[in-house]
Amino acid sequence: MKRHASSYGYRGIYIDLEGIRHGYVFEGKFEESRTDFDDFIITPTFFNAHTHLGDSIAKDPPYMDLVSMVGPNGYKFKVLSSNSPEDIRKALLYEIDIALKSGTGHFLDFRESGAEGLKIVEGIDRLIPLGRPRSVGEALNMKCLGFAMSSARDHELDLILSIRKIARERGMIFAIHAGEMDCGDVEMAIELKPDLVVHMNRCEEKLKYFMEEGIPVVSCIRSNAFFDLLNPKAYRILANYDNWLLGTDNGMLFSPSMLEEMHFSALIVKDDWAVFRGAIRGYSIFERFGFKNGYVVFHRRCNFRNAKNPVSTLVRRASLMDIEAIIEPV
Repeated sequence: MKRHASSYGYRGIYIDLEGIRHGYVFEGKFEESRTDFDDFIITPTFFNAHTHLGDSIAKDPPYMDLVSMVGPNGYKFKVLSSNSPEDIRKALLYEIDIALKSGTGHFLDFRESGAEGLKIVEGIDRLIPLGRPRSVGEALNMKCLGFAMSSARDHELDLILSIRKIARERGMIFAIHAGEMDCGDVEMAIELKPDLVVHMNRCEEKLKYFMEEGIPVVSCIRSNAFFDLLNPKAYRILANYDNWLLGTDNGMLFSPSMLEEMHFSALIVKDDWAVFRGAIRGYSIFERFGFKNGYVVFHRRCNFRNAKNPVSTLVRRASLMDIEAIIEPV
C-alpha cells in the first residue's frame, strides 16, 4: 500500500492512504491527549539504533555475565566462529523479517569479524551495517557507512585512534560502546569524540559530556536487564535528551522488534513519549544518509479500544495484531 496524499491538520498530520480512511499521525512531539482519532493511529516506522543481528544464530543462550557472553573470546564469538557465514545470514534475515512485520523499518547493525562480517550482510535491505576493522589496512578498504567499535578497553590504542582518524577524514560514522559495565572505558570514548555512543547505563555521571556535545546516545534496556546492569537514573536523564535513541542489541538475547523494546523500556523509564521518540529518532539523525521512514498504521479494534492516551497504549501494549498496514517509504 502506498501513501498517495497528505495534508497538514490540527496538531499533527492527517494522511489519506489507499484503503485507509483518516487517522492521526504522531511524529514524536508532545501533544495533548486525544481520543478522536477516527479509525487509525499512524506512526513513523521505528528505527532500531543498535543491533548485532548475526548473534541470532545463537538464540536464547544460558544466563551469564557480560564479559563471559560478549567479551573478546566469549560465548558469542565461539558460537559465531562455529557457524558458517551462510547460516548466520539466514538467521539474521529471519529476525529482520519478524521485526519488519512489527513496524521496525531500519536496523543500525554493528558488524564483527572485519570485512567478512560485512560480506555476510551484503545487499540486505533495511540493514545499515557499520564495520569493525581489525587493522588499519582493513579499515581503509572497507566500504560501509562507518565503523562501530566495542569498548575501548578491547582494542589497541593506536588502532582505535587510527580508525577514528580514517572515519573523520572520510565523513564516516564512528560509533563506540562505552559505560555499559562501569566508567572504565568512558574517558577514552570521550577522547575519540564519537558520532554515536552505545549504552552509558553504568556511568550517568559522564552523560553530560555527550549531551552537551549533541552526540547521540543509544540505550538497550532489555539487554542491560539481562546482564543485571539496569540503571533507571541514566535512562531518565536521557529521556530529556533530544538525541536519545533505543536499540535492541544482541540478536541472541531478544527479538529486534522495537515494539517489544518499547514495552519493557516504558516500565523502567516511566515516560512514554520519551520512549516513543527514542524509537523513531534515528530517522532524523541519519536522514543525511538518505534513510527515510515509512508509516505503521494501527487500527483501533483491539489494544487501542478505549485508549485514553494512544501513545501510551502504543508504547506499553500495542502488538502485531493491531497493525493494519506498513506503508513503505517513497
